[in-house]
Amino acid sequence: MSEPDFSLPERPPPRRRRIAATALRISRFACLSALFLSFTSLLGWVLHNNTLKAFDPAHVSIKTNDAVCCALAALALLLSYLSYPHRWHAYLRWIVAGIIALIAVATLVEYAAHVSLGIDELIFSDTPPGPGTFYPGRMGPNVAVVLLCFAAALPLLSRGKAGAAFAQTLGITGLFIAVLAAFSYVFSGGIFLSFYHFTRMSFPDIACFILLGIAILGIRPNRGVVAMFLADNPGGLVARRLVGPVLLGPVVLGMLAFRGLALGYYNEAFTGLLVIFSNLAVGCLITLRSITSLNQIDSERRRLNEAQVHAEIREQGTLEASRLKSEFVANVSHELRTPMNGVLGMTNLLLGSPLTPEQREQVETIRQSGDALLTLVNEILDFSKIEAGKVELEHKPLHLGACVDEVVALVAPMGRRSRINLIAFIDPSLPTTFLGDTARLRQILINLMGNAIKFTSEGEVILEVNGVVREDNRHEINFVVSDTGIGISPNALPLLFQPFQQVDASARRKHGGTGLGLTISKRLAELMGGEIHVSSILSIGSTFRFSVPLQSVPGTPPDEQLPPSTRVVLIARGGKYPSLLQRQLEAWGADVLAVPNPLSMLHPQDARFAAVLMDRDEETIPIIRQMQADPMWKDVPKVLLDFGDPLLEEDKLLFAKRMPKPFKRNHLHAFLLERTGTQMVHSLSRITSPLHQIPLAQKLPLRILLAEDNYINQKVAVALLGRFGYRADVAGNGAEALESVVRQPYDLVFMDIQMPEMDGIESAHAMRRKLKERCPKLVALTANAFPGAREQYLAEGFDDYLSKPLVADVLRQVITRMGEASRPVAVS
Repeated sequence: MSEPDFSLPERPPPRRRRIAATALRISRFACLSALFLSFTSLLGWVLHNNTLKAFDPAHVSIKTNDAVCCALAALALLLSYLSYPHRWHAYLRWIVAGIIALIAVATLVEYAAHVSLGIDELIFSDTPPGPGTFYPGRMGPNVAVVLLCFAAALPLLSRGKAGAAFAQTLGITGLFIAVLAAFSYVFSGGIFLSFYHFTRMSFPDIACFILLGIAILGIRPNRGVVAMFLADNPGGLVARRLVGPVLLGPVVLGMLAFRGLALGYYNEAFTGLLVIFSNLAVGCLITLRSITSLNQIDSERRRLNEAQVHAEIREQGTLEASRLKSEFVANVSHELRTPMNGVLGMTNLLLGSPLTPEQREQVETIRQSGDALLTLVNEILDFSKIEAGKVELEHKPLHLGACVDEVVALVAPMGRRSRINLIAFIDPSLPTTFLGDTARLRQILINLMGNAIKFTSEGEVILEVNGVVREDNRHEINFVVSDTGIGISPNALPLLFQPFQQVDASARRKHGGTGLGLTISKRLAELMGGEIHVSSILSIGSTFRFSVPLQSVPGTPPDEQLPPSTRVVLIARGGKYPSLLQRQLEAWGADVLAVPNPLSMLHPQDARFAAVLMDRDEETIPIIRQMQADPMWKDVPKVLLDFGDPLLEEDKLLFAKRMPKPFKRNHLHAFLLERTGTQMVHSLSRITSPLHQIPLAQKLPLRILLAEDNYINQKVAVALLGRFGYRADVAGNGAEALESVVRQPYDLVFMDIQMPEMDGIESAHAMRRKLKERCPKLVALTANAFPGAREQYLAEGFDDYLSKPLVADVLRQVITRMGEASRPVAVS
């Protein structure tokens, strides 16, 4: 368990901030009040009004220098409240402090030397003197001392924590002298009003000094003595609780005692005893209150410490449970993927061998079931990673068109089996390349498209992509997946994105699934900065919309445009499918003639078209035969768009190309480029491939070593490599693999990660150390398909990464990539 951190945060806690804000407001109010009293007293001197000068004509009036000094001090303090202080504010405080200090020191010198310099009569002469005034027109020495304290405090307030502490100490000193004088007024005594027989402190002086002292203490509430008083700790709490009784107790008791003396209830000796014992009683009560408060605070602290310890224990338990959960999910995923690799690998090998139709159907059923099981494993693993917050998004070039085409290709078998029209349309005004996470975006689209196909028995599934330009090359890319399926009831919509939920139990029984696909899509979209919304009408269909912010990458060329004279006939009807296909063709620059009724095309006035794209129905073949018999249509290439249904050999000759739906956009684009005579090599390579490929081993002769401890996985990998023309050597663990590469040279090593005796990572490190530059290319082969696995294994010294179950096409790509990067040794 980690040690608790008792260091104070950089920012004061909320309670202390509230207290400090209150102290600052009180300070500002006190400063303004002192300024008002000072100007009121000066107005009394101007008007010769004793009431304004003394507030009580029976007492001594304030001196003009006192009022001027208080007003200057209040104005200097007000500058500290400004939100944007300037350098001249500090200079002005120094000047004001110097003037006040000079007047105070000169007054004290007058008293010490028994001389009159006349500085008190520079503005107004004090004639006649007020009651109790020993030297006419001269401020009292106690007043001078208070002003000297305040003058020294003014420049220190902006000198950091130490300066604020000294300033507050000086403010407390002046405040203490003024409070003593106030007590003298309350108790009708003169001991604190003046020193010996010198000039008394006036009531306006006392009021202004108390207000200025409060202003000085509250102007920097987070520093010095006041900060300790306002602290959110036991000391500050006790100080705040005791300040009231400490100040008010002696005052109230003293007033009562002296009042009884004035009324003659007792003599002076009894009065003294009464004051002493009453204050002792108050002190005992205050001490008892302090002890009680400290005990309460200590009990609360102990309770909080225990709660903190329990919270830390629970947090550690939660973290440990999360770690164990992640390890469990990773281990289960690995253990499930290992046999799935054997099942799917052997199934794919079996499908490549001669089989009877009945056998092929049975094996295809096994393969589909295996794919479904693998999808469930992947969904559970992804959900676990998202819940644990361990999903990290990539920011790499994202080719939007390629991503969408990959999604269409992956869900195409589902759409073909369901015989629904599936098409994707990308707004041609969008840039072609962005910065983002291609894999995660593809995962969201596959989930939404697969979900739409699953719940659509007939009709169409449409993917539309458009966007809105923001700023700094940023776009809000909107993806809309709509279908004509069964729809979703309004009551089921709130449960749609909840984990392990489906719209109803019957849907779960009919369509299966974990109910995690939409949940994962929503979480991923939110991680990418977007959101998902859904709208649906029962028996009409559903529409899922999600948007993500992406930054475009300038300089990527768009799809090559067709020649301006390219004319295409599109014969299709029903739904949005024909209109979106027409929009896509027009985006490439084609002039499209959309014909819902093919009979109208049998006698055209002009048949100069680049191609005829025709959906298949019961009228298609007869109409195509008539068009072929027409000299105007005979040389126009016809393209059949269907779901791969059987076609007679003589009927196949009627079409220049057959494109099973759903088809990739780039396939159609490349075909049209070819028919217009402007196709490029890379376009042809998208749709054409030789019927009999040259074995990969002839193009890239490599010596390959497979390090794998599972016997079934050995057979699958060796068989797949054998299809490419390679005869791979096999090692049962990392130690055997290390001995093999030391004993004889290899070009490529497929290394399983979890193996007995020596795992794949240890073996890879040992190969790098021993062979150095002679080390073969190392490919990590593992069932741990967690996010970031590729980056992790590359950091461990591998050159590439393959996840199980093995896929033939992906394995070919890795071999090609690694083979071209290595220098093959002689293969015997």
